[in-house]
Amino acid sequence: MRRVLTFLIGLSLYVPASDVFADSVKHLKVGVYDNPPKLMLTEEGNISGILGDLLVQISQQQDWQLTPVRCRFADCLALLEAGHIDILPDVAMTPSRNQFISTHSEPALLSWSKIYTRSGANIRDIFDLENKRIAVVEDSVQQSYLTDIATGFDTPLILVPVESFEKGFEQVLNAEVDAVASNQFFGDNYVMDKALDSTPIVFMPTELYYAVPKGQHRDVLRVIDSRLKSLKANSKSAYYQILDQYAPTASFIKLPNWIWYIIAALLLSTVGFIIFNRMLTRRVADKTRQLAVSEKRLEVILNSVDGCIFIKDLDLKYQYANQRCADLLQIPVEQIYGCNDYELFAEPLADFLTEKDRHVLRTRKRLAYQEQHVDPKTGEERLLWSVKVPLIGPDGHLNGLCGIATDVSEYEALKSQVNKLAKFDALTNLGNRQTLIEHLSDRYSKHSSKSTDWLMFIDIDQFKTFNDRYGHDIGDQLLKQVGERIRSHCRAGEFVGRLGADEFYCLSQTLGHQSRLSGFDEWLNQLEVKLGAPFVVDDTQLFVSFSFGVVRLADCKDYIEAMKAADLSVQHAKVSGGACIRFFNEDMQQEFNQRQLLLDALKSAITHEQLTLHYQPQYLHNGEGPARCIGFEALLRWYDDEHGQVSPADFIPLAESNGLMSQLHFVVMNQVMADMDNLSTCFDHDDWIVAINVSASQLRASDFLSDLKHRVATEPRLARHLELEVTESVLIEDIDGIAQLMREISSIGIQFALDDFGTGYSSLIYLKLLPLRRLKIDQGFVKDLLSDRSDEAIVKTVIALADGLGLETIAEGVETKAQQQRLVAMGCKQLQGYYLGRPEPLAHWRKD
Repeated sequence: MRRVLTFLIGLSLYVPASDVFADSVKHLKVGVYDNPPKLMLTEEGNISGILGDLLVQISQQQDWQLTPVRCRFADCLALLEAGHIDILPDVAMTPSRNQFISTHSEPALLSWSKIYTRSGANIRDIFDLENKRIAVVEDSVQQSYLTDIATGFDTPLILVPVESFEKGFEQVLNAEVDAVASNQFFGDNYVMDKALDSTPIVFMPTELYYAVPKGQHRDVLRVIDSRLKSLKANSKSAYYQILDQYAPTASFIKLPNWIWYIIAALLLSTVGFIIFNRMLTRRVADKTRQLAVSEKRLEVILNSVDGCIFIKDLDLKYQYANQRCADLLQIPVEQIYGCNDYELFAEPLADFLTEKDRHVLRTRKRLAYQEQHVDPKTGEERLLWSVKVPLIGPDGHLNGLCGIATDVSEYEALKSQVNKLAKFDALTNLGNRQTLIEHLSDRYSKHSSKSTDWLMFIDIDQFKTFNDRYGHDIGDQLLKQVGERIRSHCRAGEFVGRLGADEFYCLSQTLGHQSRLSGFDEWLNQLEVKLGAPFVVDDTQLFVSFSFGVVRLADCKDYIEAMKAADLSVQHAKVSGGACIRFFNEDMQQEFNQRQLLLDALKSAITHEQLTLHYQPQYLHNGEGPARCIGFEALLRWYDDEHGQVSPADFIPLAESNGLMSQLHFVVMNQVMADMDNLSTCFDHDDWIVAINVSASQLRASDFLSDLKHRVATEPRLARHLELEVTESVLIEDIDGIAQLMREISSIGIQFALDDFGTGYSSLIYLKLLPLRRLKIDQGFVKDLLSDRSDEAIVKTVIALADGLGLETIAEGVETKAQQQRLVAMGCKQLQGYYLGRPEPLAHWRKD
């Protein structure tokens, strides 16, 4: 009997006395967000998961009634703060959350976070995440931590909030984001049977708790605290059974339920002093074990980080250093402990590091800076970005400092290389266009653009023909030699560079006033002679001629005008046959100024809405009876008080070359939208269209698609009646990209026509890839249709091709009845031209 009593008393030591006397809580609303395997709801709506099952276990013993409330994590926090739920499992404490929630003291679970990505993605450390899209659960500790990391390491991370870890992993699988930050419980289970991998980036060991509204349910927290301590003290308790259930690698023995009933019954007869003593012993052992496990895990994590992590005491001696520190110093980690910087580094570097450390301890503020280290064996210099923070205890006492030093040598070298590529030509190693702009801007800003400053553009004549004949390798060698000859002829203070392709520049400072103009002419003639000498490339003697365009900076108001003037001069030289020099003279200046005046007037016309739309009708003729109007082409017209009626052939190219086409597009679209009601009155049917022309620069505009979608949402009739006309020249540069854009536009109902078909680089691939509705036969073929058999054959071919592909054809430039009849007879039933109707204001065509 004594043995039985002893056994029963021993069993009672597994449960703290507070369990018996815990207050009964009749009803608790439990917030549940989907975070398997830690927390989730079963199909029947019951609370499940590691922390869910643990709460159910405790509630059954305490006679609590649990009511699950499904919510997203951020919403769960908001409900908890508002007091609409009583308890929320799986919460990591942060300073901001501490303002509105309370927790127990014993952690319910230890977790850490990892970065996961698609299989094969090359993400190995924090710097690989630069400019990557990373999914994070909204308001999660992962989001907060990565935000701090991005700020501390000056690394731009693009954080994409999601409502759950599962949504984040789905976005990675769908390539909507590059990576996802998740706790290891969810992440390691999720990636097991999917094309996803965990990366070596491990961070933020976290203790998880059950949280209640601030200051409420203290009795519930006391019971949970007591039960956790008791369960975790016993390696055979339900706590470890639950862990074993959700983590197959665990090997804990399941303790039968009947033992718990015996423990609860015998607890009443347990001597208080013995219970307290045994509980204290168990708790110390448990804490010791947990501390050992935590330290081991932390050591693994810190040694996995691609950066030097260390801790120094107030005497600036190393108390901790991870493996990366040992690799940098090329000594064992154990030899670092207890040393100061003077024992590990050269004196100048040790002085520098000590000064920074003392600043952190003196100010008690975070400090970030760059430091250079020299490899003791190779002598290679390494650049590190170091961040140091003071270690301050809960009592406010300063204990030392912690530092993280990351090797950014490759990153800085890459930045330097990118900066060089941005300002220098990779082939010739001369300055590029950006360098020229900076030098010119500097001279104009310092008012040094006097008569002694000249800008010269030098263009190789017929370089394309040369490239086609000898090949691009020989062409590249020639470009290098040309650049070197120009550079060798220039003096100090003169800049030489390559603008691109076959064009070079020289920004010179010579005596150019009227009495010494011959000095510059002599210098220029010497350069012409030097470049006229034959070039030898791969034992081949090459004779090359050059066109020169020269402008005096004092004749231009800024660098933009100077570059345009030099370009205009060299173009005049090439038009004159090449192998000559052309100065920016008065006639060229007058032409340039006239273009500038017209450009300024065009900008003003756009700003003050002085541009108007005229509509030219398009007809359908079946060969019998009168033609039927099926739509209009909207054509932009401009009348200026000073310049009179300006032809589109003059102002459209001007707008294209000066980046104004997007603004003209907005003018046309705004007017068409405003005219929709009046346009509908011009027809007795609802199948009419209004066509507008779209240029290459408009299609390449980043907001083109979004603007169209917004307009269709505002005026839904556009989706039925709008047609965009594009030319073949739009498609040459990036047909795949343009085709994709056109398909997206077609998906909202807007139609496309291919304008001037046959006049450009015609290719059947356009008709195969593009979502076209109509082919527009160019007026150049229609003009001589009746007299030129070649034009007739081309028109027939286009019509037959369109019919075979199920496309409509429309002929433009129909100016006679005979042309109309011939086109209709050939099968082209849609017509447009002066014979049928000139472009007129919309009021001219209205039937009312």
